[in-house]
Amino acid sequence: MRGILLGLVLGCLPLLAWAQAAPVASLDRSKVGVGETVTLNIEIGDQATDSPDLSPLTPDFVVLGTSTNHTLSIINGRRESTTILGIALRPRREGHLTIPALSIGGQETQPVSLDVVASSDTGAVAADRPIVLEGKADPVQAYVGQQIDYTLRLYFAVNLADGQLGDPSAEGAEVRRIGQDANYQTMRGGRRFNVVERHYAIFPQHAGMLEIQPPTFQGTAVDPTDANSFFGAGEPVNAVADKLRIDVQGRPSSATEGAWIPARDLKLSLDGWPVDGKGRVGQPITLTMHLSATGMPFEALPALSLPKLEGADVYPDKAVTGGGNSGSWVTGRRQQGFAVVPTRAGTLHIPGTTLHWWNVVTNKPEVATVPAHDIEVGEGAAVPSASTAGAAAAKAPADASPAPAPTAGGVAPSSPTPAGFPWRSLFIGMLVLWLLTLAAWVLVARRGRFRQAEAPIVASDGPTRERPAHDLFLKAASGTDPVAMERSLLGWARTVRPSVRSLGDLSGALREGAQPDAIATLQRARFASGDTPGAILRDAFAKGFDWKPSSSARSGDGLPPLYPR
Repeated sequence: MRGILLGLVLGCLPLLAWAQAAPVASLDRSKVGVGETVTLNIEIGDQATDSPDLSPLTPDFVVLGTSTNHTLSIINGRRESTTILGIALRPRREGHLTIPALSIGGQETQPVSLDVVASSDTGAVAADRPIVLEGKADPVQAYVGQQIDYTLRLYFAVNLADGQLGDPSAEGAEVRRIGQDANYQTMRGGRRFNVVERHYAIFPQHAGMLEIQPPTFQGTAVDPTDANSFFGAGEPVNAVADKLRIDVQGRPSSATEGAWIPARDLKLSLDGWPVDGKGRVGQPITLTMHLSATGMPFEALPALSLPKLEGADVYPDKAVTGGGNSGSWVTGRRQQGFAVVPTRAGTLHIPGTTLHWWNVVTNKPEVATVPAHDIEVGEGAAVPSASTAGAAAAKAPADASPAPAPTAGGVAPSSPTPAGFPWRSLFIGMLVLWLLTLAAWVLVARRGRFRQAEAPIVASDGPTRERPAHDLFLKAASGTDPVAMERSLLGWARTVRPSVRSLGDLSGALREGAQPDAIATLQRARFASGDTPGAILRDAFAKGFDWKPSSSARSGDGLPPLYPR
């Protein structure tokens, strides 16, 4: 009974730790120029509603605005919902600045460092070129499987009505887009440019010269002083980045045999040890091994295991994997649980675990180590044989309480468990509470389905998933992020018409009037730094989409006869 209660308590510990996880702060860039903007992202956690106190930022930064992004992910059947708060900052001075800890929801974020350098007003972007696309790779020499950070920056000093920015490609390499676009302003060649910055992770698959094919940008520039520019009379503009070449080297000869892990940082740990350092025969000890690496996706991390133990059986649990990003670098995580069941009394020795990896920052091999550990295992509760138990049951009176189980020597234990402690009542009470919780959950779910079934049916051209997409659009339109408004509007439109791929497609499919005008306003806010069009979008799309009539819906007799008379 104690083992069951202990298992229930231990099973709740990960949930408590997850619920109390502190908010995590990160920057979209670790180095900026004077006059440029940087975004501070704070990952708050599930269902967090409190806003942080931004007053500690005012001595070194100007707070330009905030935005909110909600994400939902399901990893190995487990639902994880997070809220990311974006804070646009502009440094007041150059130097090594520290973003202090911010208080939110009774917890604090960790301090984050930022290097602010003098503005690179070197004329790299010519003043007579209104749009420039630049690509940069870091590092320019890499190993097979090592992440290459490809930074793409679009500089534009004109008002853009629309635009399409492509992605880089590389034969013999895997290309992944990292994070969200960063929008800021900078001075180049004596001229102020708007900048859209995007990061990609490129993983070369074989040694040799890797060519990164340049992406392109195509858009339409408009003159805000010309009223006709906003009605299809803009000037087409385009830009192409330079082709980059990366020298990819194979696995170095000094690397050890085994898994090849070229990472920027790696951590290996094993926890779950008994607090008192003791165990008992037959009672499982749950150990959890954690592996995290920066610059490596979780798919490339090796499987975790424990060596064969003398005096214990090891039962591995299902592995839990996940990934993310730390700035512009990919992070991979792998977690493996083990149930270690001692089979004999004495000292259980768990040898150390080592993992060899290659540090791409220092260009040297390193070893992550989990030190060895000893557990003192005592005798477990002995189980009587069937014959002994049957004889004892035959001799015992029917109304007598059961006697304590004999030990291996046949002698009753001198200090049995006190009969006054209500172990059974406590367990039954916990079981009843669990069943009541399950019944309440089922009842609430059934009531929700009944209410949904009783609700009046509203005619709609889109599938049933149009409503949540519409709610996401209204939430984004209530904010200040035009990028989120564009994505949510397109996501809503695709639930009705999957063929819609861009705002241009959507505007062309709508009737002339308020909705195409609202889309034009959104595009100006996206690329020309106009006012936030949230209220205009909400009013224009309050009653849904005003589609143009389909050509297939026109009246008529259909196709003419194949053989007319």
